Order: sequence, then structure tokens, then C-alpha cells
Amino acid sequence: MKGHFSCLILLLCLALSKVKCAPAAEVEVGKEKRSEHDCLVYGHRFRHGEVFSIPGYSHCLRYLCQHGGWTFHQEACEVDGQCHPVGSTFSRDCVTYRCEKTNNWYQAKSIETLCKDANGSCRREYETFPYVVQGIRYNRCQCIVSSGGYIRYSCGRQ
Repeated sequence: MKGHFSCLILLLCLALSKVKCAPAAEVEVGKEKRSEHDCLVYGHRFRHGEVFSIPGYSHCLRYLCQHGGWTFHQEACEVDGQCHPVGSTFSRDCVTYRCEKTNNWYQAKSIETLCKDANGSCRREYETFPYVVQGIRYNRCQCIVSSGGYIRYSCGRQ
């Protein structure tokens, strides 16, 4: 019964993201004992001082085990398997993103969208550049980016 009670307390603590709590001291895990300084998170044990991520969740969220409780060590957005720290900006395929944390959600939000020319280079709105439309290369093209990030290309005669 004591083990079930500890699990219920741990699940309650996980649900309350701002509250960090410690599991009961000297609980047996199999044949191995752990100390009150270890952290037990979703059935996984971490030693005091260990930096860890929770298996099955983003590896970009890292925690520090301290005296049986845990605190954030690293908060980041995961995009294509790569971690981008909260507040950082990064570019991918002519779009610049900023990693933001809102209500405990981590999301890469686009902050600038550029247009891609025929050579794969990123170009600004209204700049003239070459672009390929249905297999035909046009040398005098421009683009317009809508507020939603949608790109419309316009090309003049060759």
C-alpha cells in the first residue's frame, strides 16, 4: 500500500508542473534500495545530481535530480530531432523561428518567412530573382509573403 501511495503522490506532483516533490525515502526497487536523494519519475530512477530526460517525452526537456525532487535544467523546442533552447532563433528552409514556451508548451513559432529562388537561396519580398514554375525558369520573379506565412510568386516574361 505504501508503494501505491508514493506513486499517487508522484503522479499528483507531475500533474502540478510548478510543484516538485520528493518520493518516500528508502523505498525498495526490486532488490535494490534507493536513497531519499534519488528521483523516481514515471517508474525510472535517477540519482541525485543526475541530469535526465523523461523516457517517452522530448529529449529536449532535461531535468536535474536534487534531493528526491527535480527542477528544469534545460527547456527547448524539438524540431526534426534537434533541440533549440527557449528564446533562441533558428532558420530552416528560408523560415526563421523562435522557440517559445507558453503555458508549459514548447513551440517553434515562425517570425520571418523569406522566398526561395531557383538556386535555393533565400530572398526577401519584392526582390527580383530567378524562379522555376512548372519546369520553366523565369529570371524576373518576385514574391509576396502573407501574414500567415503563405508565399505567392509572380514572374514577368523572360
